[in-house]
Amino acid sequence: MSKMEVTRRDLLKFGGLTAVGALGATALASCAPAASAGSGSGTAAASGSEGYPAFLQQPEPITEFADTREFDVVVVGAGESGLSAVHAALEAGASVACVQNINTVQTAGNMAAALDLDKTDEAGIKACISFINYKSDWRSNRDVVEVWARNSQEALAWWEEEAAKGGIESQPYDYSLTYNGYDFYLHANTYFHIEGAHQAAALVIGDALASRGAEFFFNTPCVQLYKEGDRVTGVIGEGDEGHILFKASKGIIMATGDYVGNREMLDFYAPDTKGLHQAILFRDGSGLCAAMGAGAQMCAPSHTKMVHGEGAPVRFEMPFLFLDRHGERFMDEGCCRMGYLNEFSKQYLAETGFEDSTATKFFSIVPSNWQDYYEQWDALAPYDISTNNAYRKVDPEKWIHGDTFEELAQAMIDYANEQPWDHDYTVESIVASIERYNELVAKGADEDFGKRPEYLTPIEAPCYAVPRGANNIDAMLDGLEVDGNYQCLDADRKPIEGLFAVGNASGRFFGGGNYPMDIEGLSVGRAITTGFATGRYVAGL
Repeated sequence: MSKMEVTRRDLLKFGGLTAVGALGATALASCAPAASAGSGSGTAAASGSEGYPAFLQQPEPITEFADTREFDVVVVGAGESGLSAVHAALEAGASVACVQNINTVQTAGNMAAALDLDKTDEAGIKACISFINYKSDWRSNRDVVEVWARNSQEALAWWEEEAAKGGIESQPYDYSLTYNGYDFYLHANTYFHIEGAHQAAALVIGDALASRGAEFFFNTPCVQLYKEGDRVTGVIGEGDEGHILFKASKGIIMATGDYVGNREMLDFYAPDTKGLHQAILFRDGSGLCAAMGAGAQMCAPSHTKMVHGEGAPVRFEMPFLFLDRHGERFMDEGCCRMGYLNEFSKQYLAETGFEDSTATKFFSIVPSNWQDYYEQWDALAPYDISTNNAYRKVDPEKWIHGDTFEELAQAMIDYANEQPWDHDYTVESIVASIERYNELVAKGADEDFGKRPEYLTPIEAPCYAVPRGANNIDAMLDGLEVDGNYQCLDADRKPIEGLFAVGNASGRFFGGGNYPMDIEGLSVGRAITTGFATGRYVAGL
């Protein structure tokens, strides 16, 4: 099948499925309890198989059910992607169930990005897709990214309008980027000004969908998937009264989010996250394991990770001097975006035995006239620096100030102790590092790290120290391998009948490595869009 292009046109009519094969029904595997990581593949193994981590062990199929319910579409997960899939399937005329492992809808992120198709021409659309691939080390699946490019405007417009009906107004942000000489235009919904942020929007959207006929089953985690022949036809949820079979005549959409709460899965698929703080524990990967039990494949390691850790006032992305937990310079500061900084901190996590994620924290030492450099530096590397983070302002009132280098150094030590951060700063080490940097600036050549000469700027007192450093894993952004229709693929890269995955439960959108923050809100925008497009697609099968 070709990739989905459903924006502004109704390609698919709501209709029936051909009869499935007459083979007996069987249910396949789910996650087992977490244990130590081991070696294995990206699909579930037979129960008791040696050499596989526990989460890939296949439990006995569940065959007895306290209740069976029948729908056209079953969505697993009630986050951005799940709610969007529910909406689109309802709009296409389907009966829809949504099963959720906790007691409410739950989203993450405060901003969602869409490609503005009214302003962006065809070459710009293709350049945007290539830009995302470039920022992902050329490992993205272009068909998967193109679904976002073609459908995000419509999907995010729906989300914004639906939230506004419930009293949650977006403060939109519009901007543009240029890649390979082609301009593309972006529109973002932002909810930073709302208490509860994006979650507030999700709550009112969930209520609206329920009022239109979607049935939500909270506190009902998906523990296995159900197959009839080669087709996945149901979701097995675990409720208070026992196991419930949710049959789906048209398809099942896995919108479970990622596995950031499952340390064993992190160690297996992203071992370079060791020592970082797991931000959200209820996203345990169990739905992904259920899909693997039905033959779906996880993307090959290593998976894309979103590592954050800085509030807006101190997310100061300009390449001045950086000092590590020892008060020493440790990198070419030209790579200053928060999303990539964890790559420079692994040695510091190791120094603490991977027991204290604050070992990744550092200070950016900034001259008082820092604003004078923004425009010329932005012209040199427009994808790498941002003083105002697009829709938010950095706030020097939240930075540390010193009238002398010694005063600044002592204030840095006091701040780190109050947090507390794991460090061994001394006034002497900090002052020596600043003075060494100024020597390199005077030479006009960075003999220590090779930073481009245009970024070499003297540090003179009075000056600032900005507390920085990313140490929270907020999400893992690679899930189940899918094609351009977001249909899950088996070990032979063939689509699995009846089974789809969206949002962070799907991949490869970013392709591994680090989440590129060069398009702000792309992760949430991708979640809403893929759920939206896939929900309509599945309902029309």
